[in-house]
Amino acid sequence: MPPFYHIFQILDQPMVLVRVTRDAITIHESNEAFCRLSGYRHHQLQSASLDLLINSHLPCDSSLHFTQETCLTMANQQDIAVHVEFRALTVTDEDDESYALIMFEDRSECNPLDNAIIQVFDSAKRLKMWMAKRDISTNQLAASTNISLQTISKLRNGHIQKPNRLTAELIAAELQVAVSDIWPEVRNSR
Repeated sequence: MPPFYHIFQILDQPMVLVRVTRDAITIHESNEAFCRLSGYRHHQLQSASLDLLINSHLPCDSSLHFTQETCLTMANQQDIAVHVEFRALTVTDEDDESYALIMFEDRSECNPLDNAIIQVFDSAKRLKMWMAKRDISTNQLAASTNISLQTISKLRNGHIQKPNRLTAELIAAELQVAVSDIWPEVRNSR
């Protein structure tokens, strides 16, 4: 894993490498960007439970890939809003433990309206809210993404809950948000 560790350390995206067992998620390694964000030093995080940083429930299943809005408890015990991406790695050790990479994005400086939109449960409502925030009509979105007006209307009305990946990526790019900010899941196209 030395090449991975080198890349992991030089990237400026706050990340932690975690060891996942049936019972717990513990921090295996953190990068410099994460230490700057959290205020912790590497040695303070080594082998600590992820509960030290995140008090909301994260599943102890290393096969999952998910994103989540949560709060990160910093070294000074203040909480900041973060967007978490949990990505399983195909690396296992001799004890049958798995590893995952957790990437953090600081959302504490985000516009409160952005956080309010993300908190909305219904994807159709989130799409409508992002379109309103960006001042983009259904016709404009259809024209700029080359997605049919009918498909966009079905997405806005909730008739399509899980769009295909390409459709979701085109719309999210035009609205300048992550796909997960609108849809928690998308279909893989073939």
